[in-house]
Amino acid sequence: MKDSLAPEVSKILGSKGKKLSAHEIHVRRAQKGAFIAKHLLRDKDGNHPVDGQRGEAEYALSNADELMSHIKEHLGAEPQEEDD
Repeated sequence: MKDSLAPEVSKILGSKGKKLSAHEIHVRRAQKGAFIAKHLLRDKDGNHPVDGQRGEAEYALSNADELMSHIKEHLGAEPQEEDD
C-alpha cells in the first residue's frame, strides 16, 4: 500500500519523527489513592512535536510507591556531588 502513496505522504507515514523525552511531569490524584502522571514531551531542543507525534502521555499509577518508582525511572540517575 505504501507504494501507491505520494512520496511526501509515504515519507510522513513511514517516519517515526524526532526522539521525544519528558520535558515536564504533572501528577494529580485519582480515586482510591491512585495517581495519574502526565508527561509533556519535547525534542532535545525543548520544542513541541510538529510532525504529527503526540506531545503528551499519561500513565495511571495505582499507589504512591508505583508513582515514586515511575518518577525515578523518568528522572534518570541522581546527579553526582562534586568534591571541592
